Amino acid sequence: MKSFRIEILTPQKAVYSGEVEALMLKGVLGYFGVLAGHAPLIARLAPGKLKLTGNGKESVYQAGAGFVQVGKERVSILLDDIKESHAS
Repeated sequence: MKSFRIEILTPQKAVYSGEVEALMLKGVLGYFGVLAGHAPLIARLAPGKLKLTGNGKESVYQAGAGFVQVGKERVSILLDDIKESHAS
């Protein structure tokens, strides 16, 4: 599967920067996924699960409210807060 670059930022720090193959986020209207080549998008995010998949691994976080910008080659996620979760 093709990968794309992602950055996750909070007011306190840069939480993640790297390549992923898939991303799942909770928008204000429900969960949605992003894969490489996704159409450009700016969306408001609601608190909920955020899942990153890449290199055969899955990372799950509990994310606060924020925004996502999906560009041609990169995804930027700005969040109030985020915590790593061990449940997927």
